[in-house]
Amino acid sequence: MNKFINLDYLIAMLIVLVIFIPVSAQSAVIPNVYTDDNFVTSYHDKPLFFQQDAFGNFSGVTESGKTFTQVQITNSFSIRLQKFSIDEVSFYISDKGIINAKNDLAALSMYLIA
Repeated sequence: MNKFINLDYLIAMLIVLVIFIPVSAQSAVIPNVYTDDNFVTSYHDKPLFFQQDAFGNFSGVTESGKTFTQVQITNSFSIRLQKFSIDEVSFYISDKGIINAKNDLAALSMYLIA
């Protein structure tokens, strides 16, 4: 049995979970601005368009006009870490899961001690 998860598959699934599926069926209103306080409990509208560049970064726009990005964080440890951002919310995606950190250095540090 393969003990490793394909990281591309994991990232694609996280995009689906974060953007495509509404987190709360009771709250079907998309907030004017996603914040750390409302992101998890808010309805997430579908991407209208998104693309991947040659470096593995994603960018797009949701149906309500919100711009989102998911960019590779370059580091000397060869750790695959991506930062997802929409409105005022950002978090990091790694093979160890989601990391909430204020900046890239803090996210890398949290990854290394996990």
